[in-house]
Amino acid sequence: MDTEFPGVIYHYPELRRSSLFPCQNYSIVKKNVNAMKLIQLGLTLFDPQGNLPDFGTEFCFVWKFNFMDFGVDEDLQNPKSIALFKRQGIDFFINKLIGISFADYAFLFMASRISIATRWLGRNRTWITFHSTYDFGFLVKMLSQQNLPHDLSQFMQLVRMYFSIKVLDIK
Repeated sequence: MDTEFPGVIYHYPELRRSSLFPCQNYSIVKKNVNAMKLIQLGLTLFDPQGNLPDFGTEFCFVWKFNFMDFGVDEDLQNPKSIALFKRQGIDFFINKLIGISFADYAFLFMASRISIATRWLGRNRTWITFHSTYDFGFLVKMLSQQNLPHDLSQFMQLVRMYFSIKVLDIK
C-alpha cells in the first residue's frame, strides 16, 4: 500500500524526525492528516509466494485510486509536493471529474473484505507500506469518516481493527 498526499505542512522544525518520541511523531502526523486530504492510493495484493491476482485472465492486477475530494486550488498543501505530483503526471482536474469519493471508497473497501474488520482474510495478512503512519492515518480518517483520535494508543486500536497487527514499513 502506498498513499500520495499533499505533503507535510506541520512539523517540529527544531527536531529531527528520528529524535521524536512516538507520541510526538503521532501528534504531527495527526495534525497533517486532519488538515489535508488524500490524493491517491495504490494497492497491490499478492499471496505468500508473491503471485499477483489474475482473476482467471492472462493479466495480473494492481490498483491505483485517484480521489476526487482533494482540490488543488482550495485545499491545504505543500507546494513542492504538488509540483512533484504534477511533474509525475497526476492530473488534479481529471481526478476531480472522474476520481472516486472518499465516502464511496470507504464503503467499497469495507465491502471488499480487504479490511480486517470483516475477518475474511484472517490475521495472517501483512501490510507492506512506505511511511506507514501517514498511509494508515489517511486510511483510518477515510474509513472512520472522522479526524484521527487524540492519542497514539487510540489510533493504533483503529489500525488494528481495520487492518491487522502485521505491518512492514520499508522506510
